[in-house]
Amino acid sequence: MSAGSVTFTFSSPEDGGFECSLDGAEWSACSAPQSYDGLADGDHRFEVRALNRPLNPDPTPASSEFTVVTYVPDPPQTTIVSGPSGTIATDSAIFGFESDQPGAFECRLDLTDEAAWAPCVSPQLYSDLPEGDHGFEVRAVNEAGEPDPTPAARSFATDTVAPETTITSAPSGTIPTGTAAFEFAAPGASSFQCRLDDDWGACGSPRVYHGLSEGSHGFEVRGIDAVGNVDLSPAEVGFRVDFGPPKPVAGQSFNLEPAKGSVQLQCPGEDEYAPLTSFKQVPMGCLVNTRQGVVSLTASKGSSGELQNANFWGGVFVVSQKEGDDQTVELKLAGKRMCERRESASQPAARASRQATAYASRSRRGGRRAWGSGKGNYETSGSYGSATVRGTTWLVADRCDASTLFKVADGTVWVQDFVKDKQVVLEAGEQYLAKAPIPRLNPKLFP
Repeated sequence: MSAGSVTFTFSSPEDGGFECSLDGAEWSACSAPQSYDGLADGDHRFEVRALNRPLNPDPTPASSEFTVVTYVPDPPQTTIVSGPSGTIATDSAIFGFESDQPGAFECRLDLTDEAAWAPCVSPQLYSDLPEGDHGFEVRAVNEAGEPDPTPAARSFATDTVAPETTITSAPSGTIPTGTAAFEFAAPGASSFQCRLDDDWGACGSPRVYHGLSEGSHGFEVRGIDAVGNVDLSPAEVGFRVDFGPPKPVAGQSFNLEPAKGSVQLQCPGEDEYAPLTSFKQVPMGCLVNTRQGVVSLTASKGSSGELQNANFWGGVFVVSQKEGDDQTVELKLAGKRMCERRESASQPAARASRQATAYASRSRRGGRRAWGSGKGNYETSGSYGSATVRGTTWLVADRCDASTLFKVADGTVWVQDFVKDKQVVLEAGEQYLAKAPIPRLNPKLFP
């Protein structure tokens, strides 16, 4: 109180009167109301007890403590010294505050009515705050009971919702390159963190990785908002890098892979055939046996890095490659013709007569052949001609009647007749027979 006078009222069901004491003085008779004037500044204690008719005093006197301030101080000034402002990524807030005068404090949060003020101490903690904007106020109350008329205030907002991150573009499955690019987004995110098989690091969309090794990889990305909320369920995608088979070198090597059945392979320096059971890169000059299977052959087109691929079956051939811009792959029929000669050896004259009719009497069964189908520049050579293709399905067969047969299932084939030294163009469904020259008859036997 700000004056040196004080008055107390009191009552009791007893009718023996009252005794009062101020600041521990002797008990003396008193009555309600009891007033004191001229009190010194400072703390004081007032006690009162009732007496019953036998004048026995109340063993538990009533008491009241108070402070006398005979001067009127200036209102206290309150200052918030710590606490959040702006937007925070938590549902808790703690504030520290102080005053220029001794006394107490009153606080309120998100309320404006006078009854909302409640005693508090520094630091003041609030928890489980809802999402959104908040307003904190604190005012000091000095020893005279004067509150700060201009409470200190602090506005802030809570945001504990993390961004939801999504990957919008990324490799999946198996990719044939060591470069991978990722695009991603997260509404409300101000930054991102990524990792690929490693630790988290700052990143932006798109994120491109180079020089990836072969094998499985996992990419993750998470968004972070402006107040630091981190997506706890990062977006992720898995993929695999597989560079595939080594590329063949033009004029030096080619790739083979069995596609069906049994394929045999014999390369320079080897004494016999060996089964081709899986992908293999081999040097030019190898002998490939596809009589009982189908082989996929891939070769380079040269400096461009492009590849040409075709399937071959039904025969034996040697593989080489021409120099030049088109890098034509050459396949030359090889192996035995396995022809059957049906002739009688009983008379020398008969053998002589067969010289004139050799091409008619020799069996056309057997021989050697090779089918091809694919895209690229290929030349398949028989004994009496060659077929040059740029992507088709074709047959070249050395027959037992001293001829080479060319057939076209689809596409276009350019046939070079070695005997007649001419070129013939064949379309799908057409065929051509390049024949050996008819031998001259023996004039001694046929005058």
